[in-house]
Amino acid sequence: MITIYKEINKTLDKKVYENIDEVKLEVGSWIHVKDPTQEVLEKLSILTDIPSDLLLCALDEEESARIDVDDGNTLIVLDTPYLSDKEKGLYSSAPFIIAYNYEYYVTIERHNFELMDELFKRVKLIEPHKHVRLTLNIVYRLATLFITYLKRINNYTDELEKKIRNSTKNKEVLDLMDINKSLIYFSTALNGDKGVLAKLLKSQTYSRFESDYDLMEDTQVEINQAVEMCNILRDVLTGMMDAFASIINNNMNVIMKSLTVITIVISIPNIIASLFGMNLDDLPLAHSDHGFYIILVVSIILSIIGAIALILLSNRNKTK
Repeated sequence: MITIYKEINKTLDKKVYENIDEVKLEVGSWIHVKDPTQEVLEKLSILTDIPSDLLLCALDEEESARIDVDDGNTLIVLDTPYLSDKEKGLYSSAPFIIAYNYEYYVTIERHNFELMDELFKRVKLIEPHKHVRLTLNIVYRLATLFITYLKRINNYTDELEKKIRNSTKNKEVLDLMDINKSLIYFSTALNGDKGVLAKLLKSQTYSRFESDYDLMEDTQVEINQAVEMCNILRDVLTGMMDAFASIINNNMNVIMKSLTVITIVISIPNIIASLFGMNLDDLPLAHSDHGFYIILVVSIILSIIGAIALILLSNRNKTK
């Protein structure tokens, strides 16, 4: 899907096209493309006079964050977060392409469509012909989106923490490993985006507009906050994984200890039954009418005494 934005009398005009052949561009337009094909990008290159190799990098899932300026054409590749597996709550990152020249501004996304929603929701005035400000707004919203996802991950981690306290399974630890994998993707993406922003702010193109200085500072603060938050979550998660592995082992030891006590207690009547089950005539109570009931009561009493003794011994060892 292709969306064309154009500012008309301080109002943002929007046109949506399903077919690239139907698109008609005006100078100063912003062209936003969702999940394009190679054919669409090649035709868009002809319409905007932006080199096709700059646009086609959107099809490379492994494209890293970078800036490329060549003969009046600028390419900015950003890493955006997205939910890769909804059932498991796994997150990953994918390239978001910004390419523009003096006449047109192009953005391309393939996975995370929340970024544009956040941009239009939070930014009151969008001016497509002001490429510097629009780019800074996109990077700013990208940083806030990372923070939003990191908060979701943090909440999910808190839920796992409650479940794992009494758990003896590996599922929760495996879930934590998946979260850690998501944080690694986020950390790599954020560091790349931070490097891109640093280069942008040092360039003459982005530093010449005093009206954008506040937005530059806010964007830098926001992305630094996202990087710091991601690093803190990774450190906390690493400690939690080590601690929870020990908790699971301790919970398993408690269960095994309880099973051992039960086995010992059950073995007492089993030993007595084995002794009186021998085929001998001179066994005690062998000819008594109430022998079975006496032996049964004695077995129960001895089992209770054994259970109490084991429990007291266990509690005594805990207090030491």
